[in-house]
Order: sequence, then C-alpha cells, then structure tokens
Amino acid sequence: MIKIIVATPKGELLNKDVESIVISGDTGQLGVLANRIPLLTKITKGFVKVNDTNVIYVGIVNGVVDFKDNVATVIAQNAAIADSAEEAHQAIEENLNAIIKANKQKNVDFVEA
Repeated sequence: MIKIIVATPKGELLNKDVESIVISGDTGQLGVLANRIPLLTKITKGFVKVNDTNVIYVGIVNGVVDFKDNVATVIAQNAAIADSAEEAHQAIEENLNAIIKANKQKNVDFVEA
C-alpha cells in the first residue's frame, strides 16, 4: 500500500492509503507502486491518478510530488479532486479563473484607495 497526502495552502485535501498512483507531470506519466525507489518530480499543470477501490483524479497546478518510504506527498499551489482527468482539469481551470478574478478586483480596489 501507498499513503498519498495532498496539501495546498488551504490545507490537506487528501490523506489515504491506496494501491497505486499515476503521476502526470512535466516529464510525462509515471506509475508508482509500493516499494519503489524514491522520486521527486514537479507538476506545472497535470494530475495524479489515485488507484484504489474507486479511481479518482487530483488535478494539480504548480506542485511537486515526493515519494519515499511508500508515502507520496503532493504539495501544490492549487488542487481539486474529480472522477476523471478532464473533470480535474476543468475544476483547476475554474479555481484559477476565480483566483485571477479576485486578484484583479484586489488591484482595482488598491488603485481606487
């Protein structure tokens, strides 16, 4: 078994034991099973497929994955859980658009002050 932990600035998004994961990152896709050698990879915009009794996808923006001692730790600027890779990407896009809109409003408020 592998323990996967996904954390964002808003807090912990996922923490569970799973059979395997597939990381879709900047260098392609990488399957990870238990007892693998340690790895560290970045995900600018991608996902982690979590294989357990149910398959879920965690969309990731600006993150890193550290795998060591059967623990996969994902630290990301933004993440969202979905049922498919497409839904994960869509959720991330919606989150990013909301952040951009909020930042633009903050800039307007600052200029008007």
